Order: sequence, then structure tokens, then C-alpha cells
Amino acid sequence: MLKNKITISGHLGSGKTVLAKKLQAYLSYEILSVGGIQRKLAMQYGMDTTTFNKYMETHPEIDIECDNMVSRYGKSDEPLILDSRLAWHFVPHAFKIHLIVSKTIAGKRIFGDTVRENEKHASIEDTIRSNYERRKSEVMRFKKQYGVDIDDIYNYDLVLDTSYVTPDEVFECVKNQYLLWQNGQKHQSLWLSPKNLFPTRLDDNELHTGADIVVSKANAWFFIQHNHKKVSEGLKNNLGIVPCQIDKTVNSNILANYNCEIAVKWANNHGFVFDEFPSV
Repeated sequence: MLKNKITISGHLGSGKTVLAKKLQAYLSYEILSVGGIQRKLAMQYGMDTTTFNKYMETHPEIDIECDNMVSRYGKSDEPLILDSRLAWHFVPHAFKIHLIVSKTIAGKRIFGDTVRENEKHASIEDTIRSNYERRKSEVMRFKKQYGVDIDDIYNYDLVLDTSYVTPDEVFECVKNQYLLWQNGQKHQSLWLSPKNLFPTRLDDNELHTGADIVVSKANAWFFIQHNHKKVSEGLKNNLGIVPCQIDKTVNSNILANYNCEIAVKWANNHGFVFDEFPSV
């Protein structure tokens, strides 16, 4: 298959549309945005996007029609950027990008968005709650219809946290990794914000001597398993993202046993405040 398809999925407010436009300007690929199509449908039905997502839970024909269209385009030879929650599933030979962002920052971004008229809320807090309900609806809907988990980061070729990076920085990282992938070279698949990595210790006296930052994942949160020192350096140098490797073997009880006091001390030592804290 030609390596001329890119799929973009991710959290609400993570910058998917902006990234798609920047990639289009660079690559001259056309964009197919399922989210844009669904927003227009929501307006036609007289609903906001959260209500429309709930409506689609009992009207799967809307999803099916959109997904069939994505699948058809994915089989063509045409270079395409597919902005869709499920394009990675229907176009498996594409370069699959997944953008993530903290709930608080996503809420602020969407609340301040002046373009999407049917996504207006009374406050940032209402926006965060609406985002949560909408995402929960999407996750449930796609598990029911297709048996897939859109929050599973192992579905994707590149996962990138956009919380503390500019759109230009996101584009540069994605562009570089896509070109490596397109040329059959090894690329770095996980880029996370140091401000969204939770420490599991406060000192740097680790037995691990590798150069990589190794993290584990529980629910939506990432925990540093090895190389706290490199994360600390990233924070001190004000890096928006750092390359990470994920450890799939870490005990799943890490969330239940996690001590938030360590995170508070760690953040204080590095002069910042976590947007949110892990919870079971």
C-alpha cells in the first residue's frame, strides 16, 4: 500500500483540526473531517455536539454511514488526511496519529473557541464536564459498535501530548516522525509533557541506567518508572514534550497505591502545579 494516508484522532481540544491544516499545507494532501460532518449534522438536528453524541448512541446508522465513507476513501490511491475518531481502525495502513491533552487545558481551549457555535458552554467547568460526557459517550459507542477502544494508545503509530506545546511544535514533531515512518525508518511513537508525568519517587538514585524515560499508564495518567532525572531536566529546560517508552509490565495496582503527596512535592520542587491528580 502507498504510504500516503494519515489518520488523526484524539481528545477533544487537543488540536486535531489545526494539525490537519498544517499537514495539508506542507504535504498538499486533502482533508476529510468526520468531526466537521457530524457538527453540521448536529446543527441540522438542532442539537449541541454532546446531545448529538448521545443521540447517535441509539442511531448507529449515522456512525456507520460516516465510517463507510472513511473506509472507501482509505482504499483509494489519493493522498489523504483523515480527521476521524475511527479512521485508524478502517484505514490500518495509514500513519495513525493520536493527540492527547489534559482535561483542564482542553476545557480552556474549547471554551475560548469562537468558531464552533454549537459547542458553547457557560463556563470552563461546564465545558470540562461536557467534554467528559461526550468522550465517555464516544468510547462506549465505538466499543459497542466495533469492539474497539479509542483510548488504547497501542492502536496508534504516534501519540503526542499537546498540553504545553504550540501548534507549530506539534506539527514539527508529527512531520518528522511521519517522514521517518514513510521512509521505513524507526520513529519515536510516544511524546509526553513532563508536566503530565507523575513521579513515583523524589530522588534520582535509580538503578535504571538507560537513556529513555520509561512510563507506565493507568487510566488517563502516566507514571514515571525510570529516568526521573531526565524528566526533571525537561521541566527545568521548559520542554513541552519529551520522548518516552511505555512499560506494559508494571502492576495495574499503581493507581490505587499512588501517593499524591509525592507529586505535590515534585511539582513544588520544579516550580509548577499539576492540572489534575490521578484518581481511581
